Amino acid sequence: MQCNPVCSLCSQAQETALHLILQCPYAEVWARGSAWSNGLIQVPDQETGIEEWWNKFLNNLSKNERRLKAVVLMYVAWNLWKERNRRVFEGRSMEPMQVLQEIKAEMILRKLACGSPELF
Repeated sequence: MQCNPVCSLCSQAQETALHLILQCPYAEVWARGSAWSNGLIQVPDQETGIEEWWNKFLNNLSKNERRLKAVVLMYVAWNLWKERNRRVFEGRSMEPMQVLQEIKAEMILRKLACGSPELF
């Protein structure tokens, strides 16, 4: 199976992990999620690599704060990846706000199943 090298979310750039998670215009989910998450979701610096971005946002936090923020970052990145796969493999798509709703729903389910981290 050959993969299209063009981003399936924006059709504007080569699809790389960096582009998909941090640089793609579709990744506006980060900005839309900032208010909902009380600032835990922050708009990434588009010039930053993924590892640098991850470390930057988790540095100098307490263990609980780091855990909470890591969960949020992972859910956003994971749902951007799931949206990419939904388009590539299922021929379906969602708007960024719908993806944000999916993130919220998954985090609520996680909280119900595991108890914490507290976000709401």
